[in-house]
Amino acid sequence: MNKLRIVLILQLALFFGWASYLLVSKNSDSPEFCLETEPVDPRDLISGTYVALNYRISSPQAPSCTYLTANALSMYVRLQDSGRTVNTVNGPVPVYDAAECSAEARDGLGWVRAAIQPSSGRAAVTYGIERFFLNENDPRKDARSGSVVARVKIGANRQLVLLDLANKI
Repeated sequence: MNKLRIVLILQLALFFGWASYLLVSKNSDSPEFCLETEPVDPRDLISGTYVALNYRISSPQAPSCTYLTANALSMYVRLQDSGRTVNTVNGPVPVYDAAECSAEARDGLGWVRAAIQPSSGRAAVTYGIERFFLNENDPRKDARSGSVVARVKIGANRQLVLLDLANKI
């Protein structure tokens, strides 16, 4: 009976630690910014209710990115204000784009970690924010990528954290 209690306490501690980590990563002091999405088909009945998202930053056009996307498995991307704004239901928001890529982490704001998914054509760059899970009654579950703007911030280990989606007007 004593071993069962220890196992239960360890399981509770694991879940408490995991929940704490998730709360801390979303509430970090890093700045928030918006990313413009591109159209993609969001349906997958097995995975649950989510919106599949594709971003302009998934195909970085900077010259330093071309070599890395063809020859590496991961890289760091510097996101910077593109100078464009998008009108959302919350008002106009500035949109960020990929400005530069590096094989190693660099100091400074806006550097995020990215994984490179090789393919037969041009490799796709992923950031771990390509799916946004929603509850079944959320009206945004029928949103198409390209009709929303993603509000993100830089979390632990320079990973992007998807905070929310705002509908474009």
